[in-house]
Amino acid sequence: MLLFMEKLYDMHCHVGFAPAPATVAAEGAQAGIGALSCTVEPTEYEQLRAALADAPNVAVALGAHPWWIADGRVGETELARFCELARTTRFIGEIGLDFAGPRDTEESRALQTSAFACILATCNESAAPLAPTNPEGATATSGQNRTCIATTSPEANPPSEGTLTRSATDTAPKLISIHAINAAAAALDALEQASTFALHRVIFHWFSGTSDDLHRAVKLGCLFSVGPRMLASRRGREYARQIPLGQLLLETDMPARKDDNLPAEVWRAELNNALSGIAQLKGIDRAELAEHIASTSRELLIR
Repeated sequence: MLLFMEKLYDMHCHVGFAPAPATVAAEGAQAGIGALSCTVEPTEYEQLRAALADAPNVAVALGAHPWWIADGRVGETELARFCELARTTRFIGEIGLDFAGPRDTEESRALQTSAFACILATCNESAAPLAPTNPEGATATSGQNRTCIATTSPEANPPSEGTLTRSATDTAPKLISIHAINAAAAALDALEQASTFALHRVIFHWFSGTSDDLHRAVKLGCLFSVGPRMLASRRGREYARQIPLGQLLLETDMPARKDDNLPAEVWRAELNNALSGIAQLKGIDRAELAEHIASTSRELLIR
């Protein structure tokens, strides 16, 4: 087994896309990798949670990706199942809004916005306040125009216990990974309206909003997962430079497609590339940055 000096955490990946998720997770553990693996719809979440029941280094997040909502793959039935499952886990993602390309229509925006409000309202059920930082005037949404059907038995389909998921309870703050393309302002509006920032921790995955959106998100206490693809653009590098150290996380967003594999050496290299890139942009020691980001990630995953 190879030994590594530092533990790296991938706070937005898709282990469920790999042909053999349990193998990927096990090899990742040997390579010193912890992860938050996001899913795109409830069925994938249930399958991956079962597959990784014995993988303590990977926390599985319950997702309803806006692409799947926009094209109908996550419809009323799937959304109702999401609402049932959301009561059993602390980890939510990938959810959000995407108003780019074919999804930038009035019908698609309305569908996504309604589903997003429903999801956020469900996340708030029985949640205890996280900190007294909720913006004045924010009110909880009730998921207008879309019905969320949640189970009355939180013990149904309980999540597996593991190193990264041991405190998944109804009242614990959720860790929520957000996708927002051409929709950062709208996503922030929805999150504020739902009082999400007072109750949960929010991560923006691969942030691509405007500079004003970034400053607003930073002020609201959002975290940001940054990977090599974000750092490939000038704007992405500038955003990574501006994000406060305590709000920075790493990500790979890999595998990129269903049935793509994720060899541990590639996984580790992608995280190392992001870490080195951020350290250079910020002009700080790489090892110091690695420990700081690892500490933040560990706290998010085990609490």
